[in-house]
Amino acid sequence: RTGFKMASLDDDGDKKGRRQQSSSNKRSTRYQPNFRQLTSPGGLKVLVGRNRRDNEAICFQVARGDDVWMHARGCPGAHVLLQVRRGTPSPTDADLQFAADLAAFYSDARTERRAAVTVAEPKHIQKPRGAPPGAVKLRKEGSSLVGRPQNVQEDLKAAREESGGAWDEMGYQKLGGRARNKKRTE
Repeated sequence: RTGFKMASLDDDGDKKGRRQQSSSNKRSTRYQPNFRQLTSPGGLKVLVGRNRRDNEAICFQVARGDDVWMHARGCPGAHVLLQVRRGTPSPTDADLQFAADLAAFYSDARTERRAAVTVAEPKHIQKPRGAPPGAVKLRKEGSSLVGRPQNVQEDLKAAREESGGAWDEMGYQKLGGRARNKKRTE
């Protein structure tokens, strides 16, 4: 005797004790990103991550070969992707400056007059082993641009104030506290 017991079947032909899950009951465990989508002066689509998981999705799911990836240098902030697809015009200097301004505005450098913005091709972005969501490492940096957060459209500034992210020109939150993770300039 081996001790093997055959699973018995109930009347429907299903194994007893197991619940059969239909595909409609299963929830997708994959994250559905919720980017800010804007249009550059040249008509290109610009995606801005709202959180770490959005930033990760921008880098590793959405980005393609000719796209331009941007991030404010030296401080936490949103990843910005300027989408350049087949059939769309190549990005102009105005498009690149628009995306750089957004990268600076949606970062902790938003209180600065000028902020350095890193530019790279998506193929040079890597995820470090064991790093938290949204953390990336660049194999090769493209160029650097200067982002000017004050040049962002007024409606975006108003939307940020309504969402609770209001900052004055000295880097203080309008609710009273000092800005966290603010880039220190001496």
